[in-house]
Amino acid sequence: MNEFVLSLEERRRLLEANAAAARFYRRELLRATSSWPVEYLKSWGVEEVAATDSVWKVGYAPDTWTSLVDHLRGEGFGFGTLVRAGLVRWTDDGEAVDQHRDRLMLVARDGRLLPVGFVGIGPDGQARSVSPVTAVHRPSNVLVGVEEQLDLLGQGATPVVVDDPVDAFAVSKVSRQTDGRWIGIPVCGAGLSTAQARMLRRFSATDNVIVALSGDQAQRNQAAGYLLDLAFFFDRVRAVGMPAEHSPATLALCESGPERLRDALSKPLPLMLYRASGRSVAAVPRVDPDPPDRGPGL
Repeated sequence: MNEFVLSLEERRRLLEANAAAARFYRRELLRATSSWPVEYLKSWGVEEVAATDSVWKVGYAPDTWTSLVDHLRGEGFGFGTLVRAGLVRWTDDGEAVDQHRDRLMLVARDGRLLPVGFVGIGPDGQARSVSPVTAVHRPSNVLVGVEEQLDLLGQGATPVVVDDPVDAFAVSKVSRQTDGRWIGIPVCGAGLSTAQARMLRRFSATDNVIVALSGDQAQRNQAAGYLLDLAFFFDRVRAVGMPAEHSPATLALCESGPERLRDALSKPLPLMLYRASGRSVAAVPRVDPDPPDRGPGL
């Protein structure tokens, strides 16, 4: 029998379990007044993410073995549901323990914006998909950040594809402090798939998208390669090359950082003008075949 064949009721319970886990993680972060997750967010200048009124419902998986198990069992979820949802695993001794421990947690959502998995940030600052493949979750078919920024997307904000969640937080913060021209969408080191590009376009009121090129040459080359997938769905695929050794988040931390980040996002070049080779990504100078801008954020 295919373990990924579900009845509608089973699917509903898996989604409910992930939603309940997201609420639990959020509660734990709001309670963590002095811990590395709070200090980590402060160090990136995005401590407001941990505020009760933040649109980013980031959470924290505590460094315990059964806190989530005990909480969700108390809400009526069975072990089988929790294991199939990717939230709990069995030890060799037959004990049910939490799948995720000591991580900042961001909700990964499917094409209907339903919670199906999580992206985690560990104490080392590395962000990656931490949920296993399940009947409702595939890392290449989900995105982080769309649901949290639907208001800006609906007003025509341009998606900015970045690598790290803190870069997405920085873009979102700068945007909301001004005229809401951009939103940050993190791919968390995994690259961007065609399915994710399609999903992003589905919720965008604009046919523009920007890719932020940052990191080492390999990372910039990978980001430049998003052109192939994004061009299927967006008419204007543009790019912003971050200054050397900077990402959107680190740039925003510099002196006059928010202004510098806004300025960079306001002057993107067509991504096709960035040539990628095995060694470098560079912008072709003095060439811009795009039509004239049609308004703010375009």
